[in-house]
Amino acid sequence: MKQGSLTFFQVVCMLMLTIGLMNHVIVIPILLDAAKRDSWISVILAGVIFLVWTCLLYSAIAKTRQQHLFLLLKKAYHPVVSHILAGIACVYLFMMCAITMRDTVTWIHVAFSPKMPTFFIALLLAGICLCNAYFGIRSIANTAVLFLPLVIFLGFFVMSSNYVHKSYMLLKPFLEFGMLPVWKGMVFVGAGYIELIILLFMQQHIRSKYSLLPLLILAIVLIGLTFGPVTGAIAEFGSGESEKLRYPAYEEWRLVNIGRYIEHMDFLSIYQWFSGTFIRMSLTIFLIVDIFRMENKAKKLVVLVLLYSLLIVIAVLPFSDNTFLDMLTAYILPIMFYTMLFYSFIIIVLVHWSSRRRGMIYEESQRE
Repeated sequence: MKQGSLTFFQVVCMLMLTIGLMNHVIVIPILLDAAKRDSWISVILAGVIFLVWTCLLYSAIAKTRQQHLFLLLKKAYHPVVSHILAGIACVYLFMMCAITMRDTVTWIHVAFSPKMPTFFIALLLAGICLCNAYFGIRSIANTAVLFLPLVIFLGFFVMSSNYVHKSYMLLKPFLEFGMLPVWKGMVFVGAGYIELIILLFMQQHIRSKYSLLPLLILAIVLIGLTFGPVTGAIAEFGSGESEKLRYPAYEEWRLVNIGRYIEHMDFLSIYQWFSGTFIRMSLTIFLIVDIFRMENKAKKLVVLVLLYSLLIVIAVLPFSDNTFLDMLTAYILPIMFYTMLFYSFIIIVLVHWSSRRRGMIYEESQRE
């Protein structure tokens, strides 16, 4: 893979589908259950902090000059530091993929294919994602550019079609249970926002330079991807009912009709969900291989097969969806959020310090 083979636009398409699935689908039922009617307040407050964090993230990106992050850290510090940070990044990426696999397989099994064994659903999903990941980041980027326009169109379509079913008065009263549910909800929203850190892991593949402004615009779009379905679910179903829904974004599709005779448009949600899942599961696993710079094709294929096989095992583990949801709420998402928040600050500090050290070494050489 040649360094700098992607445009920033292609990267944005990948990030919108990858992070968008988390923000728009996976985190919504957990957020509604935690913050209830005031979930949208959690989205806004966490969004403000997210914008500040995005500025800090960009400062690190600017200092690295779009070089391979862990190769840069390996040169600037002891290799052990780089290997530990790379290992944490890989575990995080794998967790992102595992959550997606389990949630998607469950949704397909419950909503559309109750008679198909979950193993075959997981096998099919893993197989096509493995092919995309094996062919590299350009393949992933090209498919993302191809899928995203229709995903966006369908998003606006379902939003406008359901306008007649919405009553935004259901968002009131504000702060009915005080600020505590809002603070809890911010953790789950943050677990979605923090995924933007993967931009650091793939920056060496971007050939075009970009400023802070387009990155902030992307961050605002990601905030909107959570704000829209949260307010929509509450406005359409009410606070009490929306909190009970397992897949609120999908349930919004079930309300869509065109005129008096065309209904059951929810099959279109398959395209949206699958597009996000396909890109997310391809990109995260590819980045695991890419972080350790596996150039040998045979070795790369073996690692990909092992990783996707493990994902299939996770998808078919014999525990209920309620248990999975409880695990996400109580342990997985909070741990991922706090860990990666702390991790991001460590990376930012190390990158800035390495840049400062290079500057000091250069000044000393000039004096000599």
